[in-house]
Amino acid sequence: MTAAYDGQQIVGMDLHRCRSVLVRMTREGERLGKARITNSPGALRAEIAKAGERPQVVVEATYGWVRREGA
Repeated sequence: MTAAYDGQQIVGMDLHRCRSVLVRMTREGERLGKARITNSPGALRAEIAKAGERPQVVVEATYGWVRREGA
């Protein structure tokens, strides 16, 4: 699913060890796109770049990520 949208986009990320899911949305909650990627810096950059300049990025809080940060 791909759509042209001029406003600021929100990128939600569900991160896993080998693969992750990213969803792009409008501020009103309309889904603009969804991608399942194999984790790599390049794949992550490419998907976030689809959200245009200065997207708001949200990362799902999970046990493994919090533990690594020492919380």
